Amino acid sequence: MKPASQRKFHYFLSSLFTHNFHYEASSEPIDVIIPIIKKDLKILPYCLEGINKCVTNKIEDIIIVSPQDEDILKFCHTHHLTHKDEASILGFSPKDINYQANGVDRSGWIFQQLLKLSGNIGHTNHYLVIDADHVLLSPHTFLTSNQKVIFYQSKEYHQPYYKMMDKLLGQVNLTSLSFVDHKMLFSTHELKVLKDRIQAYTRKNWIESILSNLDHHEMSCFSEYETYGCTFPSEKRILLPWRNKNLPFTHLEPYNTLVKRYGKSHRAVTFPDYKKE
Repeated sequence: MKPASQRKFHYFLSSLFTHNFHYEASSEPIDVIIPIIKKDLKILPYCLEGINKCVTNKIEDIIIVSPQDEDILKFCHTHHLTHKDEASILGFSPKDINYQANGVDRSGWIFQQLLKLSGNIGHTNHYLVIDADHVLLSPHTFLTSNQKVIFYQSKEYHQPYYKMMDKLLGQVNLTSLSFVDHKMLFSTHELKVLKDRIQAYTRKNWIESILSNLDHHEMSCFSEYETYGCTFPSEKRILLPWRNKNLPFTHLEPYNTLVKRYGKSHRAVTFPDYKKE
């Protein structure tokens, strides 16, 4: 059986046997970080409603990370959100990367991944990163009362991600399912461990290592979620299927309608860029 088919089979079994699993949330607060660009403002209110209604962990702050933009700043002020200029976090912006893949500018794509791995946006020891087009429909715990991190996994299989991990880290143990799931809780401590490991293997700092190993013939050659999840200590994590449903943008409805229509069978819905009309 091919790896992609194996992953689909494991996902099916995992969905059957973990459907009603629930975990008590830790009392430790977390920050929530949402990297966006201006066009995400239309879907962002749905993402925020899902966070406020479904994240069982105590939220210290919700931080919007974006380019400086008047409409984004106004949105953050109206919704009482913290805003951070993306160029202030790593000391550079997407314009400084100039990463082209098959003639397409992917600088912003890789820059957002570096932001998520930075570990210096919020103030808590754990922070949740979630994509703006991902809408939670049912309760999600990310840090349990016994300090284990819950990862929600998908059936995605993309070989270039693993080739990149080999370049950065050498051989890495994979799991039956993928960590690519539009959201992830990061530990600042485990991020430091990962970055130190990359530097020890490549003899370069983690940002330089990632940028210098990008494949200019592959549109998606690196995954921050896959890399972090695969290297996260197995004894400190819990793996659950994400039970997500992708929807075209034309199916965007009031949040409560989305919950009624999809909430019983899915934990979340996503409105990916490539399906927006």
